[in-house]
Amino acid sequence: MYRYKDDVYDRIWLPYESRDWRRLTTSLNNDDLDQNYYRPPAIVMSTAVTPVNGSAPLQFHWDADNVNDQYYIYRHFSEVEELAGNETRAFNMTMTGELPYGPEIPIYRGVYTIFTRLPLTGAKRYQLSLSKTENSTHPPILNAIEVYKVKDFSQLETEPDDVDTIANIKNAYGVARNWQGDPCGPAKYMWEGVNCSFNGLNPPRITS
Repeated sequence: MYRYKDDVYDRIWLPYESRDWRRLTTSLNNDDLDQNYYRPPAIVMSTAVTPVNGSAPLQFHWDADNVNDQYYIYRHFSEVEELAGNETRAFNMTMTGELPYGPEIPIYRGVYTIFTRLPLTGAKRYQLSLSKTENSTHPPILNAIEVYKVKDFSQLETEPDDVDTIANIKNAYGVARNWQGDPCGPAKYMWEGVNCSFNGLNPPRITS
């Protein structure tokens, strides 16, 4: 598992295995990687999966608990093999609830992200499929995927003045903790080392 400090946004990255995949790896650090806005960690992007059968599609799926669930998906790609001039890796991509993409060509030591602009909803199973193009000499790859399920939080956001104060403290003292999002909400995920008070219909307040 990887998270902060490998990931500046403290996302949680977990390995996922399939008997239909094989792993490709390279040596990569953050200085080597030409990042994009989403900044997936280099240690995560240094590994990719590809189908065991080079002619078969690379597939990944998950099942929704409820067909009304909404999901946002981020798929991250980076070429981990330095291909020769006469070699190519190009693939088309389909995803339940989306129009097809492609052809996609991963960038060597660069990050390319495809994301959903609108939430995916209405399906019991969501299937991602990557298929090599007719002229591609290499099968598709996938380095990382983020799946976010939309949750309806009834809790109010933390009092804005308190948020500004704690943010200034964090910046002034260089606090190196996994402080992201709302300091007090959801209550189950309050910032580490922060205490909050909750008073009915009023916004939560930071007490210490």
